[in-house]
Amino acid sequence: MRLVLLLLLLSPALGSANDFVLTPLICVQQKYHSCAIQLKVRWQQAGPACLYLPPQTEPLLCGPAGVQQDLALQLTKDSRFELRTADSQQVLAQRTIKVLTIDFNAGDKLLKRSRWGTQ
Repeated sequence: MRLVLLLLLLSPALGSANDFVLTPLICVQQKYHSCAIQLKVRWQQAGPACLYLPPQTEPLLCGPAGVQQDLALQLTKDSRFELRTADSQQVLAQRTIKVLTIDFNAGDKLLKRSRWGTQ
């Protein structure tokens, strides 16, 4: 009975041996500029895989079952990355990088409005 319980508890951990990590998950950009990001990519899969940024048809990166690499990218909007098998293109996992836009001049405009009542 204890063995069955132990196997049930360990089965989710064994099933999650396939791993896909992108960091950071947030990129901050100044208004009217693109977001330059140094993306750290890591995956551990059963076989070779490729990283895609749809709708691009060419992979950003392909590698063996285990990969750890940095990618320099320019993003302008939220971007969904897909990890696919190298042979069949089957989607194994997805991660989204959020792009946040900051307007550094917004504070000055607000200050002028509050002090002088102008826009």
